Amino acid sequence: MPARAAAAMDMEMEDAAVPALAVVDARFCAADAATLAVAKALSMSGSDFAVTDAATGALVLRVDGVLFSLRRRCVLVDADRRPVLTVQESALMLNTRWKVFRGDSTRRRDLMFTVVKPSVIQLRGSTKVSVFLASNDAEQACDFRITGSYHDGACAVSLGDSDTVIAKIDRRFSVVSALLGKNSYSVTVNPGIDYAFVVALVVILDEMHFQR
Repeated sequence: MPARAAAAMDMEMEDAAVPALAVVDARFCAADAATLAVAKALSMSGSDFAVTDAATGALVLRVDGVLFSLRRRCVLVDADRRPVLTVQESALMLNTRWKVFRGDSTRRRDLMFTVVKPSVIQLRGSTKVSVFLASNDAEQACDFRITGSYHDGACAVSLGDSDTVIAKIDRRFSVVSALLGKNSYSVTVNPGIDYAFVVALVVILDEMHFQR
């Protein structure tokens, strides 16, 4: 079998092994793999992002930072500016725990998932972040995890502690972006996977690594 055909078959098998998954809403689950460009904009809040379709440039989602908040907080909205998720840093947790709520709420009953970094300091070449759905109160086993190396520019989102990858996050680095904190990311999301959920993880990764 030619190498190209074998590689294509391996890719098809890998995609087939990943189940459809809607964490936020089924409307954010595309039938085909989605490649998104997530770009941080200079803003007063420091937490504004534009999310576009990498192929067409069409705006898919936005992230608007909230000014004058006691905790770092931002709201993810759709192309029509309807609130989808609110991302908020947990109090007194030293940037290691972030909570994500439905819509523009921060009420406990609207909690969707929590993102946890085990420690404030991680080795430069290693990123390990756990994601717990709201129903997972015990938080003994994660529902998703982010691994790789944020500093080297490549992370993967996996199901639990398995090797099943549902999305890949590549950080585009430049000296100017590093100085300004204006990061940009290329995000590849597998077919059937909730890309709004993945974008929220990208935003939290950025917030965890960019101190203001």
